[in-house]
Amino acid sequence: MTLTKKMIDRLRFPGRMDIDGELETLLLQRFGTEPFPREYSEQDLHEQVRKYVSIYNQEREAVLQGY
Repeated sequence: MTLTKKMIDRLRFPGRMDIDGELETLLLQRFGTEPFPREYSEQDLHEQVRKYVSIYNQEREAVLQGY
């Protein structure tokens, strides 16, 4: 399973994840292809994206606060 724009929209709106355009591009680059020879399960993909979004937003917030 790979990440698609439609999946990102489902995470963004009902899932209430803060995903901006730059982060969407990064997510599609990172999770838009399978990690050959393995495959992502839906649960694994969702968890990995959730962690990635959390770290991205924490770092962005730190930059905006001047740290």
